[in-house]
Amino acid sequence: MPVDTVSAVMFDMDGVLIDTHHAVASLWQEIALGHGKHLTEEDIRRYVLGRSPEHTVSALFAELGEASREHLMDQVRQAEPRLNFSGIAGTQALVERLAAAGVPLALVTSGSKTRVQRVLAALGLAPSFRVCVTWEDIQNGKPAPDCYLLGAKRLGIPAGRCLVVEDAPSGIAAGNAAGAVCLGLTAGDGADLRERGARYVVQDLAEVECRATPGGLELVFQGNVLITIGKEE
Repeated sequence: MPVDTVSAVMFDMDGVLIDTHHAVASLWQEIALGHGKHLTEEDIRRYVLGRSPEHTVSALFAELGEASREHLMDQVRQAEPRLNFSGIAGTQALVERLAAAGVPLALVTSGSKTRVQRVLAALGLAPSFRVCVTWEDIQNGKPAPDCYLLGAKRLGIPAGRCLVVEDAPSGIAAGNAAGAVCLGLTAGDGADLRERGARYVVQDLAEVECRATPGGLELVFQGNVLITIGKEE
């Protein structure tokens, strides 16, 4: 099996670092009901998870006038920073292991700066990430590659030398379009993530062993070395 070599790792937040599925879905369901809509699980998967709020509003509420859409965005801006969440243990442990080894890490998310600060403070991971890219930094959200290109630029490492860890098809598409190696997280078979460019798919990062080597680190899954992490030359 070919082994990919990277120098940095960029993590998505929702669904990767923290579990917010119910909170995010409930927020958009409540907003939609206020406009006479009911969102299905498929709507949530296709238009909400991993997407910027602007994309969700444009996709699901295109019939509303500009003033109504802006009011809707205000609702999101007020509610989003306070969304409930719980940490995902496998990801947190991997982040801490990589950071301790000096691997450059970025958090790249469609969440707001305020919520990112709250999440990282609660998890004790603020020192682990050298850079963060948030909702406010990007005009074109996922699946556009802009967020991961910016993350790589801020790290000072080419996107092609970065590993992107994502759980949503739109996020995998963004990482793939940026030229990064993509690792997808899913409870399913991962077919939708592979279709969008995921090189590897696992159900839980706790399944991935992070092993020290003379040249850096290697990520091992089911006994196979998938990715080596070394310093940028």
